[in-house]
Amino acid sequence: MLTGIGASAGRVTAIARVLSGPADFARLHPGEVLVATITTPAWTSLFARAGAVVTDIGGPLSHSSIVAREYGIPAVLGTAVATRRITDGQEITVDGDQGRVYLADPGAAISPVAHRRLNRWLITGGSVAAAAGTVAAVVVRHRRHR
Repeated sequence: MLTGIGASAGRVTAIARVLSGPADFARLHPGEVLVATITTPAWTSLFARAGAVVTDIGGPLSHSSIVAREYGIPAVLGTAVATRRITDGQEITVDGDQGRVYLADPGAAISPVAHRRLNRWLITGGSVAAAAGTVAAVVVRHRRHR
């Protein structure tokens, strides 16, 4: 199981398609789960085909989150490791309500402490948009726990 931020509600079980950039866009078939490091506006057309979205980087205000909600598909963002732990073609379940991704062959679960460390490392090397999305998620979590 991978954990992240449940950015768009719903639950879908489908084949994962791990994409690294625009050259891979044609590989995503209708209903498959789009798995990427991060998405940008150039990726928007894929959301019409995707059954769900999972990213390494992102938060409630990131591109992936906003577009997934517009299309009404589940999204789990900020997993820190999705593109490394999910195998292209693997069946997975995306639970956007709980912020979890269940793998058909889960392997070792990643601990919450390791997840936070990986997410910090990715954000340090990530884009400004990714950092902004993660900061927004932290603010939302902080406000919820008051």
